[in-house]
Amino acid sequence: MEHYGKARREGLKVYSAALQAHQDPYLPVLEDREPNLSVLNRRSLGVISIPLERVIGSVSQGRSFAFTQHFLPILESGSEFAAKWETLYTSVEEEGLSQPVTALEYMGDYYITEGNKRVSVMKSMKAVDIEADVTRVVPPRTDDPKNIAWFEYCDFTKDTGLYGILFTQPGSYTKLLAMPGVRSGDTFTEDEILSLRKVFNAFRIAYLSLYEREQPMPTGDAFLQYLVAFGYLGVLHDDQKKTTERVRLMSQELKLDKTVRLVMEPEAQTKPGPTVPLISSLLRPSRIKAAFLYTRAPEDSAWEYWHEMGRIALETTMKDRVITTARVIPSRNEYTDIVEPLIREGYTAFFATSPVMLNSCIKPALEHPEVSFFCCAPLDEHLNIRTYYIRFYEAKFLMGLAAGILADNGKIGYIADYPIFGIPAAVNAFALGARMVNPEARIYLNWTSAGYFDPQNPFLDPEIRVICNRDITAPSQGSREVGLHLRSENGISNIATLIPQWEPFYRAMIERQLSGISPASENKKASTNYWWGMRSNVVDVAFSKRFSPYSTRLIGTFRDALQTGEFTPFEGRLVDQTGQVRCRADQRLMPSEILCMDYLLDNVTGDLPGMDTLVESARTLVRLQGVHEDFKSLLSSFSWE
Repeated sequence: MEHYGKARREGLKVYSAALQAHQDPYLPVLEDREPNLSVLNRRSLGVISIPLERVIGSVSQGRSFAFTQHFLPILESGSEFAAKWETLYTSVEEEGLSQPVTALEYMGDYYITEGNKRVSVMKSMKAVDIEADVTRVVPPRTDDPKNIAWFEYCDFTKDTGLYGILFTQPGSYTKLLAMPGVRSGDTFTEDEILSLRKVFNAFRIAYLSLYEREQPMPTGDAFLQYLVAFGYLGVLHDDQKKTTERVRLMSQELKLDKTVRLVMEPEAQTKPGPTVPLISSLLRPSRIKAAFLYTRAPEDSAWEYWHEMGRIALETTMKDRVITTARVIPSRNEYTDIVEPLIREGYTAFFATSPVMLNSCIKPALEHPEVSFFCCAPLDEHLNIRTYYIRFYEAKFLMGLAAGILADNGKIGYIADYPIFGIPAAVNAFALGARMVNPEARIYLNWTSAGYFDPQNPFLDPEIRVICNRDITAPSQGSREVGLHLRSENGISNIATLIPQWEPFYRAMIERQLSGISPASENKKASTNYWWGMRSNVVDVAFSKRFSPYSTRLIGTFRDALQTGEFTPFEGRLVDQTGQVRCRADQRLMPSEILCMDYLLDNVTGDLPGMDTLVESARTLVRLQGVHEDFKSLLSSFSWE
């Protein structure tokens, strides 16, 4: 009874822990979990290989009381059951498992109809898969994310025959299939299926070896994070040893509990203390080498141009305490080739200035925990990457005030770029500002990233003469149709433009390193997102002399209130386009609610474009940071400072 005794001892520990936690100590029973089981549709999948970590219970009670969770046996060692279990173990050890078990698959998990002991023995042997004659139970479709994800799983298994890769979040299979190398055409080839199975199985072996009993997240979801971090093509030819090394490298990220720390203003410089040991303070660097990574040359990109201005200003203000370099990295394939040599040259701070670089930062950030990696993106959940962005909606509110003053007919055009986090807040703040001074103001929204956008005629209505277009321009872009402007028979009159000022943020991050706060000494229990605004002097609005000085004075009052924190646009009753009240009259929206805003207010005409309406060049960014459901259930996990 050697093997049974060992398995039973483990089982009794799990059983006792469950009782102490006031949980059911026995196997889950599908008939208890799904009362309508007998009337649900079923579909035979035949005999297939199923992952043992997803074999979680029994269809009916029957022998379920013989096992605790994970199919660990708990009956007495001298029982008939124990003798049969031990005999089966010996038989499988010598001859293998000769007969498949019978199971029902429900929402991606497997419940055993016949063969509980075989499952128990195979789990005890630390097997990965088991042969099973499976019948799929098909629940009705609902709006629940897990239900949506499961039906996507059904489509995926039909196309590939890969039953092991189960994602729990809607859209995950789309992300998988969008990765270079996963699938070349509309359908999978046999070689592509074999390659994907190989990569997944290698990951699963390493992952389950690292987390034998309780995984920090479902294996499929962890696998997708793994591919995001290292790229499918990057791991395609890895052996098991290399895969295990990579999984261990990202183990800290896999433990992330989705806590997101929003830092709303500059943090006070930390003095040497518990988080900054004395020895570290004595070894503070006298100079930091910082690399700025652009996707396009600053002279060709307005976005990169202002980051380059921030880099130059940083060198000017910090002089010999910082050395910077700027590199253009047009594709992910070139990222590592440029970053790794810079790390060897002593660069310890990297600022990736575009959200599309977010995934590219993951691998070097995991491999070099001594280096600080920042990415200019509204949101992220990675512990080793800090994201930063500007509360552009504050400046947009001021521009909305100006637009409302100018639009005597109440019609105002707004041209946005990408439907990503932070943009709905900017549109809505602009709409609120316009309405505050002009109750009849209506905002007509269009998107430069949509396939239907016509730059020559963005608004068909000729009465839309007050327009808010992109706010920043590069030296090579000579168009005057930027910022808030007026169209008339005499041409374009520029009224106001938003000015980002990145230097205060860059200086603060470099000063943190100079003070001895290294990545290794920082809090790694939550991901950190810097989201500064006008109070931090990272953004402002410049008004033309054409604009009324009296109106400028009025707007200046609101600017002062925003800078002191006495005022926020998102306070009081707010109603969206569908009539839903998003904020009551006595409320103020929390920062996380503003950042994750995915709706438009009732005085906005237009919508948030779907992925299928976007131009191809916009889809990479929107897949990474697009307004979607993923963060809706996580609002309670945000904290802010």
